[in-house]
Amino acid sequence: MSYFETHHGPPDPGRSIVDTNVSTSAQKNYNSGAFSSRGDTRYSRFSTNAKTTTRPLPYVHPTRSQFFTHYDPTDLSSGNAHIGIAQWSSRASRKNRYSSRALHVQYRPRDTKEDEEQDGETSSLLGDRFVEVVQRLYHPSTRLKARLTWDISFWVAVIFIFGTTAWVANSYLLLYARPDKASVAAWCAIAGGILFELGSYLMYVEALNAGHEQLFGPTVWGLAGRDGVEEMICEVETEQAMGKSVQFRWIGFGSSRELGFIACIVQLTTMNIFLIPILMGFLKVVPASSSVTGIGIVYWALQVIGGSGFIIASALFMLEEQYTWWGPAPLSVGWQIGFWNLIGSIGFTLCGIHGYLEHASANVNCWSTFALFWGSWAFMVGSLLQFWETLWREE
Repeated sequence: MSYFETHHGPPDPGRSIVDTNVSTSAQKNYNSGAFSSRGDTRYSRFSTNAKTTTRPLPYVHPTRSQFFTHYDPTDLSSGNAHIGIAQWSSRASRKNRYSSRALHVQYRPRDTKEDEEQDGETSSLLGDRFVEVVQRLYHPSTRLKARLTWDISFWVAVIFIFGTTAWVANSYLLLYARPDKASVAAWCAIAGGILFELGSYLMYVEALNAGHEQLFGPTVWGLAGRDGVEEMICEVETEQAMGKSVQFRWIGFGSSRELGFIACIVQLTTMNIFLIPILMGFLKVVPASSSVTGIGIVYWALQVIGGSGFIIASALFMLEEQYTWWGPAPLSVGWQIGFWNLIGSIGFTLCGIHGYLEHASANVNCWSTFALFWGSWAFMVGSLLQFWETLWREE
């Protein structure tokens, strides 16, 4: 019971390099059609501003942003304003859906008098510099193709498919009360729990190595807030001078303001909690009639806490795909993944809640198992959609 959406392989070398001059090699890549099949040089440099970004919550970093070709940076009223617009999505980037390319980006103050006054201090720090970063953007010329890519995002999706299959089998055997299959049901439960734990950990690793911190440093710092601007500039430029490149990490701390990373942390933490009652049941630590005893209360409480955490994680993944905190995005595959995982999380939570009442009525125990059954199928739908999302990538 976990929720589970995806993320990606090791980041590209030099992901955190900051360069105030557009490099010759990168310029050639753009001129040769890195973003345009026509090889149009207008896609060499991009500008961005806070008005073209999406933050579903005030505290978090943007989850979506638009990058405009430098020849028309902020005038959205122009008929040509949308020519050459590149779209950035935190989830799509984390899932490696688009190819990684070097970008040269300039943050431009917003166009009202009040905004210009607010941006004045930072503009003096950054000047008119272009910053080179490596990110994954969707451009009008981008074409997606179904293909297998053996990276961490792929394995997250596959592991959750196997995990949900194990939970569907477990709940089926329990629902139809097959005493001769009790040991099989127990093995299915432990297999599902371990696979969900592994999938949750890989989701965390995927988010940890997304490389989004570049966008919230000197490049487009205005999208994230003004606190510590000077320190961020100094830190990134120091890394450049030292020739440091971002290494792939299996453990560490990400940004506490990146919504996708927060969701993955919640998912992994609550999965660790949920795994405890799974192990207790597999090892038969809990007696058959223990719902009203101390150990029984702990057993079911851990399931309820774990299921509730999955609900929170799923809601955060849905929120990451929304343009506002209150507006759903049902046409987004990422939002659909979060939605079906939310349904599954509710089922697993209800299973634990009904566990407290299993001795009140035989029907209560049946409803508990049934909640586990439909919750497992909802997780299966979410996992299959996640695999579909991972399958379609840029050619």
